[in-house]
Amino acid sequence: MHMTELNKTAQQAWPCVVITGATQGVGRALADEFARDSHALLLVARDEAGLAAAAAELASAHGVTVNFAACDLSTDEGCAGVERALQRFSLYADILVNNAAMMAAGFFQDQEPAMLRKMVDLNMRAMVDLTRRFLPGMIGRGTGGVLNVASVEGFMPIPYQATYAATKAFVLSFSRALAYETMYTGVHVCTLAPGTVATTLHEKAGAEYSRYVRFLPTKTAEDIARIGYRNFKRGRKLTVTGWFNRLGILVSRFVPNLLLVPFMGLLFRVLDAEGNPQMPRVLPPDKPPVTPAPRSRSN
Repeated sequence: MHMTELNKTAQQAWPCVVITGATQGVGRALADEFARDSHALLLVARDEAGLAAAAAELASAHGVTVNFAACDLSTDEGCAGVERALQRFSLYADILVNNAAMMAAGFFQDQEPAMLRKMVDLNMRAMVDLTRRFLPGMIGRGTGGVLNVASVEGFMPIPYQATYAATKAFVLSFSRALAYETMYTGVHVCTLAPGTVATTLHEKAGAEYSRYVRFLPTKTAEDIARIGYRNFKRGRKLTVTGWFNRLGILVSRFVPNLLLVPFMGLLFRVLDAEGNPQMPRVLPPDKPPVTPAPRSRSN
């Protein structure tokens, strides 16, 4: 799309903040921060009833326009649905908040392949897809921003949450590179990397009794959103919440993996309610390959 077409599109629509994973946790708290600052919102998640309730609460509390779109962002169709929703409501994405993510805890070998694919698609592919859809328009208008929600886990390998931590490492790398590419365009790309957040994410992942949940400092979603929003408005490229997390990342750079990975494994090992380590499922032995019987040939 040419610059003149982008400007024409912007004149025919209203700016809004697109927030994914916006019905609960950090996404919902970020929606409050943006709405409090008089931004119109487009909330995106899978739960239509939850979206409707959140939209009504935000509109009533802050007097802003709040629309929503129920989309499964782990699919191509879901990402395309966000773009269609903007067109339907005569909006354009002035700011994009990529917050939607899922987590799973436990031995990698025990996790369902379909669930792992969905985690990779939601945590990484959807972020890249939506950013590619809306970033060119921001650059064409010379204003806008992208806020990607990563995690402190993305700074190091995490046994028992190997895939989740790896997806957050991708978010960090992608966002840092994109922040450099967009310098001097009027668009700023920022990353929010919280530590342990007091949400249901850990319980849903099966990690509610893990040592990191019990012993590491925890912040509320509202605290994370307030810090992240303030630094996003200041244009800060990376925000790691909490002095303990910042110190931990700094120290991890000087600790060899020979020591770092076992320590992370100790913290993130999945435990039961009594504190007993959960063991991997016993897999059935591989069956020997079946050699087909020779077929008789008829002349």
